[in-house]
Amino acid sequence: MLADRVILKHNDVMFVSDLAGDVPAGNDAGLGLYRSDSRFLSTFELRLNGRRPILLNHGVDRAYVATFQLSNPVLEPRHGGAAIPKQSLSLRRTRFVHDGVHERIGLQNCNRHAIEVDLELRFDADFLDIFEVRGYRPERPMGTPEAPMPTETGLTFGYRGRDDIRRTTEVVFHPVPQLTKGTACVSVRLAPQERYVLLVDMLPLMGDGQPEADFHFDAALEALERRYQQWNASCTRWRTDNESLDGGLIWRNLEDLRVLCDERPTGLYPTAGVPWYAVPFGRDALITSIQTLALNPDLAVGSLRYLARHQGQKVDPYREEEPGKILHEMRYGELANLGQVPHTPYYGTVDATPLFLVLLVELLNWTADVDLLSELTPNVIAALRWIDEYGDLDGDGLVEYKQHGRIGVRNQGWKDSWDSLIEEHGEPAPLPAALVEVQGYVHHARSGLARIFRRLGQVDKAEKLEAAAEQLRVRFESAYWMPEERYYAQALDRDKHQVASISSNAGHCLWSGIVDRQRASDVARRLLAPDMFSGWGVRTLSSRAVSFNPMSYHNGSIWPHDNSIVAAGLRRYGYREEAERIAHAVLEAGMRFSDHRVPELFCGFSRDRRFGAGPGEYLVSCSPQAWGAGSLFHFLHVLAGVEVDMFANRLRIDPLDTTLYSRLRVEGMRVGDGEVDFTVQCGEGVRVTVDRKPPGLQVELPAGSP
Repeated sequence: MLADRVILKHNDVMFVSDLAGDVPAGNDAGLGLYRSDSRFLSTFELRLNGRRPILLNHGVDRAYVATFQLSNPVLEPRHGGAAIPKQSLSLRRTRFVHDGVHERIGLQNCNRHAIEVDLELRFDADFLDIFEVRGYRPERPMGTPEAPMPTETGLTFGYRGRDDIRRTTEVVFHPVPQLTKGTACVSVRLAPQERYVLLVDMLPLMGDGQPEADFHFDAALEALERRYQQWNASCTRWRTDNESLDGGLIWRNLEDLRVLCDERPTGLYPTAGVPWYAVPFGRDALITSIQTLALNPDLAVGSLRYLARHQGQKVDPYREEEPGKILHEMRYGELANLGQVPHTPYYGTVDATPLFLVLLVELLNWTADVDLLSELTPNVIAALRWIDEYGDLDGDGLVEYKQHGRIGVRNQGWKDSWDSLIEEHGEPAPLPAALVEVQGYVHHARSGLARIFRRLGQVDKAEKLEAAAEQLRVRFESAYWMPEERYYAQALDRDKHQVASISSNAGHCLWSGIVDRQRASDVARRLLAPDMFSGWGVRTLSSRAVSFNPMSYHNGSIWPHDNSIVAAGLRRYGYREEAERIAHAVLEAGMRFSDHRVPELFCGFSRDRRFGAGPGEYLVSCSPQAWGAGSLFHFLHVLAGVEVDMFANRLRIDPLDTTLYSRLRVEGMRVGDGEVDFTVQCGEGVRVTVDRKPPGLQVELPAGSP
């Protein structure tokens, strides 16, 4: 269970421990120190006279730093003298992640007499690829880790992989204890109330990398904190008078977003989630960047540039690569380097390519950055060509997917579990399949690009895209509409038969604008019907479906990012109360979770208002997770009613009335080359006051606003 772990991350370094801060030897829960998909420490245990300390509490206020407060059990004397009574020693571990793991271990004697105790640390490094840690068995044997070697300052663990990359773990101590094999031990003698401090740096090195010279614990931590302060200063400040929302969810999820971002030459890139998915994912980064345009458009720029750099160039069935296709997942470990897994990168996703175009469209609405459009134009052309030539497998005007490689993902939309696309008789739908939401994304991309090209005077491009978008819309309505259900099918299967499940996927089509306005009311009504809306949010699948399970991954659970897109779609079609109801419900659920995080997903049980029960946690969801954290800011965006069109130099603020807060303050929202500050007052009508805006920006406000 992830609830039994403490996970810290910064850039490509991640440390996963138990609640006491240990990585127990032989653990099968994936604990350890990771960098670039390799485990550089598989054991890190702290012992007092050979015994495990007692955990009093632990804290992870920020996802790159943790504290562990421990005490001692009864300790038998090691060198004569009296036993040490239980809970008479204070043991505190303070840890942060920055190009490695850095820990300060403080031991204080709370006895009235002097004591002597052996403080022991045990280490080991198996250098397993992260796929091996998760249970994958390599096709051929991997390398063997070398025996640990003592150095002047600590221990070195080494490994040369079959990929010929040298991986080394340097363990550096101050002061240096007695070292034997993988163990460090110091006999500590303490007078009453005296303290002893041991500093330990655990540094994962690739190739010929060397540990940083003159590393200073406090200075490094302060420098890391300044980087996060800079992130906070670059983001829109959202403030409300709801303490649970303001002091809990907003702060925590803002921090989580930054922790999940890797600093790359192309800019900040939001990785998907920890512990197993802290690497580039195409779909996750694109959706997270769309969700956070009103928070920080830098994520969108970094995501687009990184994905453009790794856009598909050739046909490779093993990796599911095709020219113009946007990647699904990138891995860096030994198995990927050897080609035993296809993630170098792996392209098994049908929706990342149109979402790449959608993100660019939405970002340009906020920035009108024609230089970025010019930079990415070759990638735009390649992505549009992929949609037409490779995405449409049978030439019927719809984008389908099938699994090309022997290793990879069968279902290649955002609901990518094996059983997420089930036909009425209970069997998986035969592939290729054309998902309903993917057609919406393609329509969104074509119509949005057409609008931008027309405003830039590129009329021929605009007209071709407009015609293609309209043809798709007509085909979509005839192929997916289910007259008896008054709703859209989840997909079309191999034989173009409707997969007639009532799912949340159709809500994404509201967001994309492909849905006929006469049918939108039916879609909105069904999304909020009891079989779909649990009281905590919209389920992924109707409770009437044959494969419904509220505790499943995709067949009845509630995903906040899914709900934020649905709420944005309802808002787009004018269903204001319905959009507010979904946003309110999911944010209330988030406020009920103890870690103040909007989770990746949670169970789809109906809300029990009689007994006041909270939402059911999904036990193995990522925490933190990027589009879970991003959904909070997407909901705030929807509630604030912000619409930007910088090609027309126009900003519209039309908030939804909500009881989540009576006052919303927004500061530093980046629009074009400037910033906007405004306040929303709810209750007995909505009023908006704008305090600051770029010169010349036209602002539309609700009636009655000053």
